[in-house]
Amino acid sequence: MSHQPEPPRRGLIARARLAWRGLGPAGPLLLVATGGPVVGLLALVAAAGAWLPWFETAGVAEGAAFVALGVGLAAGCMLPTHATSLLAGYVFGAAWGCAMGFGVVMLAAALGYAVFSRLVGGRVLDAIASSERARRVHAALLGQGFGRTVWLVALLRLSPLMPFAATNVLMASLGVRPAAFLCATSIGIAPRSIGVALVGAQLSELDWQAGGSVWSSVLAVAATLAVLWWVGRAARRALRQEVGDGGEAT
Repeated sequence: MSHQPEPPRRGLIARARLAWRGLGPAGPLLLVATGGPVVGLLALVAAAGAWLPWFETAGVAEGAAFVALGVGLAAGCMLPTHATSLLAGYVFGAAWGCAMGFGVVMLAAALGYAVFSRLVGGRVLDAIASSERARRVHAALLGQGFGRTVWLVALLRLSPLMPFAATNVLMASLGVRPAAFLCATSIGIAPRSIGVALVGAQLSELDWQAGGSVWSSVLAVAATLAVLWWVGRAARRALRQEVGDGGEAT
């Protein structure tokens, strides 16, 4: 009985190229969403002397302009939400600063998710569906009900593992339901957004390095470890199930 030779295994570079093609528009978007906010923050800091006087009166018009600019820049991967929350507290005070900083983040998340969902389409989900292993890992992570999806995405929001804009791209690409995405964002982003706005409200001069604290660092590290543990555990369980089913099929 003749045996057909096994097809040669792809090398690491070939597999990486194949994975990159499978991402479609999501790949470049993730790169932009990761690096864009850093570049935008540097430009914002460098030009602070030119635009900061616009918000000296902190009136209704200035508030509306701040929200519109903050939402557009954060959703467009041009500004980190840490900066918008800090600036909201510094310009508008503790109460309004917390509300506006949190509102900017939530509106930016909703807008970014809607735009990225249209740009990416079903390309990533199609690539996942073409691989039984990827499909099972995806189901283990995001296919276990509304509550577990909210918990996982909220941990991602709490953790610095993924930047804000990159998380928007990733969740839209993976087909997370909008309700779960927004609910998890509100839970995961509130502590950091409100905390940074409160720090900004206490500043006499704008300090872009402000906003960090021991407790926020501890929370971020704990969330990162929880995400890594959960993702690893779900992936291992899905792969064990695949191996078990393969053994039964043979």
